[in-house]
Amino acid sequence: MRDTIAAIATPRGPGGLTVVRVSGDRAVAIVGGIVARELPDRRMVRAIACAADGSRLDDVLAVAMLAPRSMTGEDIAELHGHGGAVNAGRLLRAVLERGARLAEPGEFSRRAVEAGKLDLAAAEGLLGVIEAASERAWRVAQAQLGGAIGARVSVARGAVTTGLAELEAWVDFPEEGLDGLGGPALLEGFERVADECAALAATFRLGRVLREGLEVALVGPVNAGKSSLFNALLGRERALVSPAPGTTRDYVEARVEWDGIAVTLIDTAGERASSDALEARGIELGRERAQNADLRVWVDETGEGPGDLVVRSKADLPGTTPPGAIATSIPSGAGLDELRAAIMAAVAGETAEDSVVITSERQRLLLDSAATNLRAAATALRADTPVELAAVDVREALAALAALTGDAVGEDVLDAVFARFCIGK
Repeated sequence: MRDTIAAIATPRGPGGLTVVRVSGDRAVAIVGGIVARELPDRRMVRAIACAADGSRLDDVLAVAMLAPRSMTGEDIAELHGHGGAVNAGRLLRAVLERGARLAEPGEFSRRAVEAGKLDLAAAEGLLGVIEAASERAWRVAQAQLGGAIGARVSVARGAVTTGLAELEAWVDFPEEGLDGLGGPALLEGFERVADECAALAATFRLGRVLREGLEVALVGPVNAGKSSLFNALLGRERALVSPAPGTTRDYVEARVEWDGIAVTLIDTAGERASSDALEARGIELGRERAQNADLRVWVDETGEGPGDLVVRSKADLPGTTPPGAIATSIPSGAGLDELRAAIMAAVAGETAEDSVVITSERQRLLLDSAATNLRAAATALRADTPVELAAVDVREALAALAALTGDAVGEDVLDAVFARFCIGK
């Protein structure tokens, strides 16, 4: 038997409701003892919760969800009381005093994965739902929680398993020859799954941005129009604009949402030589902030990196737009939509189906590994490499796909994934 664990499952602080969740073999007995009631399966009962010394704690609702039909696959019992940090703490203390221990971060979800209630990719989707900072990020996370990634991986594993069985049959019956066992179709199948895995891995570029948002820094010389462009992209006046040079002394930032993605715009101080120590320090701070951004937009100046964008500001005035630069005009709004689209394409890549976007580096690495091994197997078979060696690559691909949904992963992997969760999940 494992320890019975408990935690507050709702945010602490003022609120209408607090939920203390308990999971494990003694969960129902512990909560039943606090409310002095028998708890029928899946039926709320109203009762007075009392501490171990019999003193009144709160007027609560209590519910039991018996194994195996529960989130964790174990008996779960919950106390639903009034909100407030003190009230929640007293209810949790009553549970701990009766023998439960405080749950580790993500331990409820981890037990759900270990019980087969969730696969590991879906559990990562659960974390994404909690952390979602935009509507689109929430949709992606809900799809992952609903099993969208697991379903794709299941199909891929089925195809690769079938292919591996054919390779092993060839080892047992070499006189048939690879062509006699459908070799060309087998190789095409490995390459097709490899392409599917690589395409899914490529969605991480968008998934990371959906999960974390993106930062875009406007950089360039003094009086290039960065602050005016910043305000126009933001849709409101946030940075001061003046003909006098050096109005922006270090950097100003503000957040906006484009295409369901949280975007932090950063207006940096104009680059110029300055003998003023304060201004020089401000320029340095802006430069450091821009270096840490996901993307830099150079206004009236050539970009420094291959992924940088270049903008010609004040395109309504006489002048030439350099090749590859985006011409913008604040009075007319020209070029602003093109710039927004270029920013999104540069950081997030082409729009992918929201239902099949991966959101963790762990998932990307495993999908890349599966694709690499399947392509290696196909190449080896075409070069008449011994089938036994190609089968090793195929097994490695299968192991990567299995690890993606949590099959046969080590404790260190589970520790790393669930360490990011809050204690009540």
